[in-house]
Amino acid sequence: MRSVQLLCGLLTALALMITAAAPARAADDASVLDESAAMGASYDTETLPEEVSEPEALMDTVPPETPDEETTPDETEPAETEARADRFDWTEVYTHEFPLYSQLDYPNKRYGSGTVATSGCGITSLAMVASYLTGHAYYPDELADYFGGYGENNVQRFEYGAEQLKLPIHKADTIRDVFAALKNGDVAVLLMDHMSIFTQTQHFIVLTGINEETGKIMVYDSYPPNYEKWDLTRGFVEGFEEKDLMLGYSGGWIFSVRGMPEVPFIYTEEKPEADPRYGVELTWEEQQLLAKLIWLEARGESPEGQQAVAEVALNRLVSGKFGSTLQEVIYGEGQFRTTPFLGEAEAWQAQYEAIDAALSGPNILPMDVMHFATYPENDQVWGKIGGHIFCYG
Repeated sequence: MRSVQLLCGLLTALALMITAAAPARAADDASVLDESAAMGASYDTETLPEEVSEPEALMDTVPPETPDEETTPDETEPAETEARADRFDWTEVYTHEFPLYSQLDYPNKRYGSGTVATSGCGITSLAMVASYLTGHAYYPDELADYFGGYGENNVQRFEYGAEQLKLPIHKADTIRDVFAALKNGDVAVLLMDHMSIFTQTQHFIVLTGINEETGKIMVYDSYPPNYEKWDLTRGFVEGFEEKDLMLGYSGGWIFSVRGMPEVPFIYTEEKPEADPRYGVELTWEEQQLLAKLIWLEARGESPEGQQAVAEVALNRLVSGKFGSTLQEVIYGEGQFRTTPFLGEAEAWQAQYEAIDAALSGPNILPMDVMHFATYPENDQVWGKIGGHIFCYG
């Protein structure tokens, strides 16, 4: 019995000793926590610069000799790996530079219904994108020669040119698709209307990518005076907000950087050699007159059909049967049904190219073919091109 009492006394004494020691240990733990918190506050406010917030910038503070074990492939978390794989870092594999061309450098180069300077923002934008994607220097006047005679408006010519250059292009459903494509490393061309900050009519601009520092969209504009406008100057340097590009948006085309082949297609155009057969040089006034006639008679026809109309007029001129000047040939009574409307005609590049092709060759019609209409002019039919039947004279 005495032994049991002694054991109970010893257990009671031990419990009292433990209870007495607990407050001192708790006080020590609190002191350590307070010290750690103070060190943390000092690290946050003194060691790190205030402007550093991105993980990439924080990594710069690690001494070079410190091994970065967290970035090794074995240690990377699956979620981070998947996110990096989805984001296409085109800067690592695409090193072509983006050229900036001015449409105003080509005031005398015909394009569409005007010149590159007056109407060529689309073809100039296409030259920038094509040069960037292929690494081959395409120039606005070069593409104007290739594609300016096709289509009835500048949108059709732009799309036709992109297809002929075999660029990976598709029309954007919405401007949001354009923004998403830019974030994925692609480039785009937008058509802006009079509601935009870039033009009072219609104007093409190039979206080259995202400014990594500002997160804004970088724009190349083929019209130099825009760079001097107070409300645009800063945007060309830092980038434009999405809302700036949504205002006046009329359409967009996305060019896929990843869709480019390893060896890009380079467009060339070689004309067959031929000897000019007419031996005449037309004045500028005569070219304008003939171009208007072709526009009235065959503007919806193929290039071959328009050239054939030009050749009928030239065949008549050199024959001497219809007058000694082009004016006499065209204004001859009863010769061309559209003559009364020549003053209203608006010739395009396609019509001037038809004249150039007829003068330089190779030619389409024999020199004794001198009539055309939508029906046979006589029983000596040479053949049909598009909606016209051509007959011997």
